[in-house]
Amino acid sequence: MTVVDAIIEIPEGSANKYEWDVGTQRIRLDRILWGAMHYPVNYGLVPDTWADDNDPLDVLVFSSHPLYPGIHVSVRILGSLTMVDEHGPDDKLLAVVHNDPRWSHIARLTDIAPHRLKEIRQFFQDYKTLQNLPTTIGDWNGESIAIHLLQRCQAQHQERLKQLHQKEV
Repeated sequence: MTVVDAIIEIPEGSANKYEWDVGTQRIRLDRILWGAMHYPVNYGLVPDTWADDNDPLDVLVFSSHPLYPGIHVSVRILGSLTMVDEHGPDDKLLAVVHNDPRWSHIARLTDIAPHRLKEIRQFFQDYKTLQNLPTTIGDWNGESIAIHLLQRCQAQHQERLKQLHQKEV
């Protein structure tokens, strides 16, 4: 079992696309979804990571209740979703709130109801359609692939910090 901290950007049920601004270290309203859709789970990021889309690694978080933007929460990683959008690879971890008793029995991706996983895939397939922006949704991956993704993004964050430090010197 792997537990990491996450910062929530978007609560489940929201149509507002909030995004962590790396430069200002604040959450900003990026856009309001163009369609009659809402986020099917809480959406956030894993601090101290740097993904292939030049942002911190995204995480989708199941919880008993919507989580407010800006809170830090310990999450248990279950798997990941492979995705490509108009900016390139945009993989997402899937997790549950670690200390939520209603989700304590969930230990792996296969413990999530298959229909919930279909809803999430469908949301990401369609949420940019009215903007005429392409998204390609790949497969769900189990915990081992998700942990490898997390470790790669942590290493990329360290490399990015090193490069930024060298530019300052």
